[in-house]
Amino acid sequence: MFEAVTDIDLSLISGFLDAIRPDPSMTVSEWADAKGILPQTSAEAGKYKVERTPYLREIMDKLSVTDPAQRIIVKKGSQLGFTEAGNNWVGYCIDLAPAPFIFIMPTDTMMKDTSKLRIEPMIKGIPDLRVKVSESKSKDGGNTILNKQFAGGFLKMIGANSPVGLSSYAARNIYGDEIDRYPISVGNEGSVVDLAKTRTATFGSRRKIYLTSSPKLKGTSQIDNEFQKTGQRYYNVPCPSCGYFQVLEFEQLRYTPGKYTDAKYECSKCKTLIEEYHKTAMLSRGKWVPKFPDKEDGFTFGYHISAMYSPYGMYSWSEMALDYEESRNDVPKQITFVNTKLGECYEPEHGEKIDHEALYERAEDYPENSPWASVAFITAGVDVQKDRLEGEIVGWIKGKTSQSIEYFQIIGDTSQDEVWRELSQIVNRTWVRQGDNVVMPLRLMAVDTGYNTQRVYQFVQQHSLSKVVPIKGDERLKMMFSAPKAVDVLKGGQVAGKVKVYRLGVSLIKSEIYGFLKLRISNDPDNPEGGVVPEGYCHFPKREYTYFRGLTAEEEQVVENNRGFSQYQWVKKYKRNEPLDCRVYARGAAAIVGMDRWTPERWLEEASQYEPEKVQPIPQKPEPEPQAGGFWDDQDERLRNF
Repeated sequence: MFEAVTDIDLSLISGFLDAIRPDPSMTVSEWADAKGILPQTSAEAGKYKVERTPYLREIMDKLSVTDPAQRIIVKKGSQLGFTEAGNNWVGYCIDLAPAPFIFIMPTDTMMKDTSKLRIEPMIKGIPDLRVKVSESKSKDGGNTILNKQFAGGFLKMIGANSPVGLSSYAARNIYGDEIDRYPISVGNEGSVVDLAKTRTATFGSRRKIYLTSSPKLKGTSQIDNEFQKTGQRYYNVPCPSCGYFQVLEFEQLRYTPGKYTDAKYECSKCKTLIEEYHKTAMLSRGKWVPKFPDKEDGFTFGYHISAMYSPYGMYSWSEMALDYEESRNDVPKQITFVNTKLGECYEPEHGEKIDHEALYERAEDYPENSPWASVAFITAGVDVQKDRLEGEIVGWIKGKTSQSIEYFQIIGDTSQDEVWRELSQIVNRTWVRQGDNVVMPLRLMAVDTGYNTQRVYQFVQQHSLSKVVPIKGDERLKMMFSAPKAVDVLKGGQVAGKVKVYRLGVSLIKSEIYGFLKLRISNDPDNPEGGVVPEGYCHFPKREYTYFRGLTAEEEQVVENNRGFSQYQWVKKYKRNEPLDCRVYARGAAAIVGMDRWTPERWLEEASQYEPEKVQPIPQKPEPEPQAGGFWDDQDERLRNF
């Protein structure tokens, strides 16, 4: 309590001194040009030049104390220089406009890394900063990794996961970087962004709040929600041919797949194909234009910019075209591309339902338990219920195309041994691949630990981790799986060893599966009896109707969580969703095997590692030698003479 009062008193004093101190005539961009230095860890180390990223000039200048702007919101792509712009603001404030300053990053670890690799090198490399920030001493807390003190103010660097750090300090300046990666709430104190705003209340109209981030999911993105409240400024650049000012849109990029170095930009007016080397001149003549000028109040300004504007020689249009092509039919890569390259929110296709009846109708007439010649490896996903185990055996083909080989149920009490003994038989089964008669073992089985957890652990413990892994679904995980974590296996209340549990990003995997389920085989005019099978296509044999209904049992919807925040969540529309869960776990097993990182050569290597089935010849019994005088010999003779 004493510390909180002290901080408020200090902020009041600082605010008074700040009010009577004359404003510096230099803007942030002018300071950056005059004194800015990029550390060796930067892509372009050395003297900072605003002309390299001219779209940052207006944003930096609005952070200057002479500008009335109070809140700057930037929704952006990556590799655009905004990290350096934020650091320039930090240096400018230490040098020319000292005041309490809070710098927030998603985690303490990220903040420490930024301080060590960016802030400290900047302070040491710029003489005017070096003399202002107190030297680091073992008994002096004035200069630590996360705290820099200087005459007239301080720089407090904290992680958004630290509620104490956020609630303990008042500040004139708040810099929130990558805010979409912040936790939804800090302890019981609410949104990090809202909490940060309250820390500037003491400074009134002289406060500055700078929020930047690549956005995440539509509807839950904090940076997008903030941006939507603004006039939404976009950087317009002129066509070198006709002079027409326009926003650079990825849809106007023209290239031939496989020949990305030829990528050019098509002017939206004169249709001229613009070479990328023109980008430097285009950026230098660019200007920010609000989409909704009536929404601007003179205090809050919102900006959006994509990686299409990355300076010439950094992230190219060719690289962007390649990244886009590689993201097709790959949900994790799609999310990364949309968020970090386009600077837009990823919006799952939750509005479009999967037609289970259409899936049932398009099921193919092929026998179960018989992998096709194109199958490279086989995984299994197993769901555990009280009275049964359900699972799917899936064959994986180059390009993440899949063949459902078998769906099984093992009925019985899952707290007892019988069902697990039967599942062990499936673990050790093999399948004969069509065409080459190769014997294929199960590459990996993933078993859910959500029910009868310890019994699952005990089962996994009986098998090699290269053959069976325990998994736990995590709706919030934005990757296919995370590094495994060791947990205790209990028998009779005693610790009987450990197993490593993988967390699966089940929401992400479901999104990919639903995207794949929507794919269709296109018509091939050169082959009327066949068609072009897209990568990721899911093949199913003819099965009962309820299987396909269970496979499409969930929909992704925007719901309000218990803290009042909107978020995407998968909601059951049909009670029996085990087929979907089993496919998710089988897909997770394929990810753990490493399928998502494989090159074409690696796929070929995986498919060719097995041996053909060895057919043992049937031994021929020798003909018995005739014996005279036997009963049956006499009978045969009588029959022949009859």
